Amino acid sequence: MLNRIKSYFKLISSNKEDKKEKKDLKEVLGFYPINLEYFQTAFLHKSATYIDHTGKTVNNERLEYLGDTVLDAIIGDYLFRKFPKEDEGFLTKTRSKIVNRKNLYSLAQKIGIVKFIVLHTNPSVSKKNIYGDAFESFIGAIYLDRGFYTTYNFVINNIVEKHIDLQELIDTDNNYKSQIIEWSQKKHKDVIFITDKCKNGFNFISYVVMKDEILGKGKANSKKEAEQNAAEKALDKIR
Repeated sequence: MLNRIKSYFKLISSNKEDKKEKKDLKEVLGFYPINLEYFQTAFLHKSATYIDHTGKTVNNERLEYLGDTVLDAIIGDYLFRKFPKEDEGFLTKTRSKIVNRKNLYSLAQKIGIVKFIVLHTNPSVSKKNIYGDAFESFIGAIYLDRGFYTTYNFVINNIVEKHIDLQELIDTDNNYKSQIIEWSQKKHKDVIFITDKCKNGFNFISYVVMKDEILGKGKANSKKEAEQNAAEKALDKIR
């Protein structure tokens, strides 16, 4: 009998928490989520992974993959229609500026989803990756919950139109690696990138080296991003 009473009050408490979470998500989404579990999973960082009653591993990594794919398709379609005279290179470059990790990190903060993220690690270690991954997972959750059409409208109306200055983004050169290479050629300096696998934390660590001096160091989960992070630090130093 006592166990039944405990289960009953636990259920009431859980329902109250779910209602509050749905209400909080409505402020971001503009609508109530149908399946709250999608969104709860979307905000569950791998450091907070758990095994459910079926034995399945639960975190946001699969939803991150899905959201990344859906986001690429939406932004690709949007740019294709908005810039009918531009070539494939322009469209690809502009899309990459919108969906790069740094921009997604910023967007996660702007639309207010950071407060939902559940993690068991120090967020200052890799905020850019944690927030960016959660943003993509969030898009994946919307897609599963409401389908492509609603997700498309949300991304364009609530994110692109509200939080992205397309012209400023187009005019900004975020390819730090190409900038440092261009600088080295102009200054007749020998600059090289040395990138290795990390033993813990991030997957890659990259160094920008000139002679025996390290101009910049960057870490990331991809070799390309680690080099970009290192190049950005190097540019800050030489400027």
